[in-house]
Amino acid sequence: MNNIFLDTNILVYAFDETSVFHEKSAEIFLNEDNNLFAATKNISEFFAVCSKLNLDLNNTFGFYNDLKDNCTILMPTEHSLSIFETLIKKYKPRGNRIYDIEIVSIMLANELTKVATANIDDFKNISEIEVIEIQ
Repeated sequence: MNNIFLDTNILVYAFDETSVFHEKSAEIFLNEDNNLFAATKNISEFFAVCSKLNLDLNNTFGFYNDLKDNCTILMPTEHSLSIFETLIKKYKPRGNRIYDIEIVSIMLANELTKVATANIDDFKNISEIEVIEIQ
């Protein structure tokens, strides 16, 4: 099994059939060899982005319910917070990149090292993880 953490953009693109990244994102979900993970942070970001795109709330909830059935949703813990502090000191991120460091800390606390994303710049130079880029 491939343990893959899903960045928020993968969730949005898999849901939004008008996205140029929809097909590639949906493939990740459809591949039975993938064991998928996301964090509660990704879920709140998913709802925020979908609301900005004026996507139907009922459909958004439908996708979210499917996500809960097919993906392990991770929550921050004291262990992930400790990793977060270490990563902040190591990488000294600025601005929104801090959110990406939080995601990485949750991944590492759960022994996950692969993240699927369309935005490789969000995770570049973080040596603890491997980025799976969709294009």
